[in-house]
Amino acid sequence: MIAKIIPIKSIRKSNFSALVKYLTDPRGKTERIGQVSVKNCYTDELISVLLEIQNTQEMNKRAKSDKTCHLVLSFPEGERLSNDQLNEIEERFCEALGFHEHQRISVVHDDTDNLHIHIAINKIHPRKLTIHNPYYDYKKVATLCEQIEQEYGLTQVNHETRIDKTERIIQDIEAKAGVESLLGWIKRECLDDIKRVNAWQDLHLVLQNHGLEIRERGNGLVFVSNNGVAVKASSVDRSLSKPNLIKRLGAFESALDTPQNNTQSAKTPRSKAKHYQPKPLQNNVDTSGLHERYQQQQANAALLRKEQWLKLREQRDLLIERAKQEARSKRRIIKHVQTGPLGKKALYATISLQFKTTLDEVKREYHEAYAQLKADSRRMAWLDWLTVEARNGNTEALAVLRARSKRGDRSGAVMGDHLAGIEYDNNQSRTDKIESITKDGTVFYKTGTSAVRDDGKRLFVTKHNVDDSLADVLQFAIDKYGNHLSVNGSDDFRKSVVQAAVQNRIHVTFDDPELELHRRQLSRQIVFQKRSKTSMCRRSL
Repeated sequence: MIAKIIPIKSIRKSNFSALVKYLTDPRGKTERIGQVSVKNCYTDELISVLLEIQNTQEMNKRAKSDKTCHLVLSFPEGERLSNDQLNEIEERFCEALGFHEHQRISVVHDDTDNLHIHIAINKIHPRKLTIHNPYYDYKKVATLCEQIEQEYGLTQVNHETRIDKTERIIQDIEAKAGVESLLGWIKRECLDDIKRVNAWQDLHLVLQNHGLEIRERGNGLVFVSNNGVAVKASSVDRSLSKPNLIKRLGAFESALDTPQNNTQSAKTPRSKAKHYQPKPLQNNVDTSGLHERYQQQQANAALLRKEQWLKLREQRDLLIERAKQEARSKRRIIKHVQTGPLGKKALYATISLQFKTTLDEVKREYHEAYAQLKADSRRMAWLDWLTVEARNGNTEALAVLRARSKRGDRSGAVMGDHLAGIEYDNNQSRTDKIESITKDGTVFYKTGTSAVRDDGKRLFVTKHNVDDSLADVLQFAIDKYGNHLSVNGSDDFRKSVVQAAVQNRIHVTFDDPELELHRRQLSRQIVFQKRSKTSMCRRSL
């Protein structure tokens, strides 16, 4: 499992109530919100709890740091624990971090491949009113993660602290975007060549051969690619910070545009002259066609967004000019009005107030329309675009998303209650029932009053679906895989599937001989019970 404290970028954005409202928002998904628990508060009602925690935070006037701690506990894919186990794990983490007596709200989310718990903690002690900021929290969290993995038999994850901050940044950027970052490309392609140079002009020549240039920006240096993407030099490697480069190469020198440099650059072999282009990371699936279509759509969307923005500006300027003309016309009329100076002054003041009111209204409507335009035509990242395409039935996009997943590299049995078929279409999807799609290609289908997770090979069923709409899930599995199914998971789940199939007269067989035998026995019992009832009715008549 992975435990992480999410830092806030700006103190002014710290808002406990806003965080909890985001965590408890279902966002139109059936399986997003699981258990919601409240600790160390006088009530369990969410609105009252938020008021209580907000009042507690406001009673501390001295603390200037963030008064809210956002802790996330994430479990490996396919691993599902009971609510009692989740509560116990949450309690142990809060106690290890020193928040055992603090007010907190825990929300379980199950809308991704990994079950995870969001814990919103009030750092202000409810009685002492002092703030608690845990020190060396990553060490305590890593140690506790290892203990819990051993106690609960979870997949063991490497919890060693990564010293190389650059590698962590590269992994985070590329994992979220799905596209090779400039930072990672420089580190992989030309960092060694950059470190070997002994003069500024040699550095400029090496960068030019790779389609890069180095510029001064603020108090530091940045690398800029041909397509305008920039990254701090010190982020690539600490030896490339401005002080370190000046210490090694002397005072900063700009690139000289000389015939000698141009000739040397022209002689560089084409195979070595690699330039940065943001492209998808995976190599085992051909994404050239999809990525070209993605870039074309984004370019068209940008042009359309610019056209609509220009129309909004023209409309705003037209309305402002019209308001000005009306104000001028009214002032000209007032000049010919037979009244005293004070009367004219009052009329002019009224016209001025009306003009300002109209001007504020025009600007307000423009800003609202512009904000809506930005929200509707926001540039989409590569993975976000793929999820939208997959949601619309693009099987190629779904295949690319599933190629990113590492679930095929896992060893051992797959955990969790799930149904599967002997033969399946890995990228087949039913767009009429899709609720959401993750960036790893897991499709959430709406079945009756619940949802199932389809990773391409199997349908995972959450535990509370067993008693609600398991017959709908079973029928959905038949529509996808056929009438011969494989049922895996706990014994209670397997028996519940057989019972649902028999009670609802669903024509299905199972690959497990014991399970199939159990289904036949239940079918015979039901037939025998019906015959017995029929014979009893006849005798009574």
